[in-house]
Amino acid sequence: MTVAFLWYRWSSPDKWEHILYPLEYQDLISEASAKYSIDPYLVCGIIYVESKFDPFSESKVGAIGLMQVMPNTGTWIAKKQGRKFDPDNLTSPEINIDMGCWYFNYLRSKYGDEKLALAAYNSGYKNVDRWLKQAGSGTVEDLVAKIPFKETRMFIRRVEAARDMYEKVYPNEFTTDKPRSRGERRKSSAIPLNSNANLSVIRAKRAGYFTN
Repeated sequence: MTVAFLWYRWSSPDKWEHILYPLEYQDLISEASAKYSIDPYLVCGIIYVESKFDPFSESKVGAIGLMQVMPNTGTWIAKKQGRKFDPDNLTSPEINIDMGCWYFNYLRSKYGDEKLALAAYNSGYKNVDRWLKQAGSGTVEDLVAKIPFKETRMFIRRVEAARDMYEKVYPNEFTTDKPRSRGERRKSSAIPLNSNANLSVIRAKRAGYFTN
């Protein structure tokens, strides 16, 4: 069995990668990513890490669905979106992907940085606000490296790695503009924390977010 398994993996690397990195709900991902101007491969990465594309996935803390939205967060998002909401709706791929993408876009707008948005998506915006306040100077990469929650540090790395794999395995799946290269993404995270174009602005405006 082991020999046959290894032979299949060696002889059919493309098929093996499709097994390891499944892709479903492409139309919903494409629609939501375009609606909220998010790299669709990043959305795939988030879904892969959060639920492995299982719409009925539920975490120990109660997060539900493909993008693991908490019911209380879903209630808040629905209020912002002006839609009716029932926690059972979070098992709907269409609703979950739309809400998850809306929320990620909201966090990205709040922090002005993809990595910080991922950190907030995983650990909560209050933690990221506190880390920003404590950070002082440095770069986004410096801040991410010092995040005290290992789970959050690993979440960012795993999502970015999964995004790269989905872009590799499914290069022609989405018809949106080509995502930025890994090099360009790394450059954006090297912006100094005290840059007028980056986190100093975030610190100044963050108090205006998450209001009723």
